[in-house]
Amino acid sequence: MRRFLLFGLLCWGLGVPAGAQPTNLERFQELARSCLALPDTLRAFRLEAPDTLPYIRTALEARWLQEGRRVYRRDTSALPTVRYRIDAARVAYARLDHDRLQRTVTLALQAELLDPRGRLLDVRACQPVAVDTIAQALRDRLEHPAFPETQAPLPPERPGLLERYVIPAVALVATTLSVYLLFTLRSRSGDASSP
Repeated sequence: MRRFLLFGLLCWGLGVPAGAQPTNLERFQELARSCLALPDTLRAFRLEAPDTLPYIRTALEARWLQEGRRVYRRDTSALPTVRYRIDAARVAYARLDHDRLQRTVTLALQAELLDPRGRLLDVRACQPVAVDTIAQALRDRLEHPAFPETQAPLPPERPGLLERYVIPAVALVATTLSVYLLFTLRSRSGDASSP
C-alpha cells in the first residue's frame, strides 16, 4: 500500500504540472489572441501576417474562424485588410528557489485595419505580459526547439551558504591571521637585532 501511495504521488507530482502548464508557444498564442481583438462588424477580411512566428497566425485564424469570420490570405481588393507585425517576442526566467522559476512571456504586437482602398482605419499596439511560476524540471518541455523565441537561458544559481558566508569568513580570518603573524614576527625580529 505504501509503495502504491508513493508511486501515485510521484506520478501526480511529475504529471500534473506538465499538463497544467501551457508551453511558451501556447503563451504567445494566448497573448496574441487577447491583444488582437477585431470589431464585431468585421465579418470578412484579408489577413497580412509576417512569416515569423507562424503559430501566432494559425492561432488568430482559428479564433476568427471559430467566431464565424471569413479570413483570406490572397489579394482580394474588395475586402478590408488586417495587417499585424510582431515587434518583440521573448521569454525570461527568474529563479525563485532551487526548484521553481518565474516565467515571463512578453509579446509586442502592432496591428492595422485598412479599408478596401488601403486607407488606414485603425491602429492598435499592445504589449501583453504573462507571468507565472513553473517547475525548473519542466522548462525543457515548455520550450519548442524549432522556435528560438520560446527558449531562454536559465539564470545562474544563487550562491549557497558555503559561497556566501563560509568562504568569505575563512578568507577574512586567514588574511587577519597572516597580517597579525607578519607584524608579530617582524616586531620580534626588530627587537632581537637591537643591542
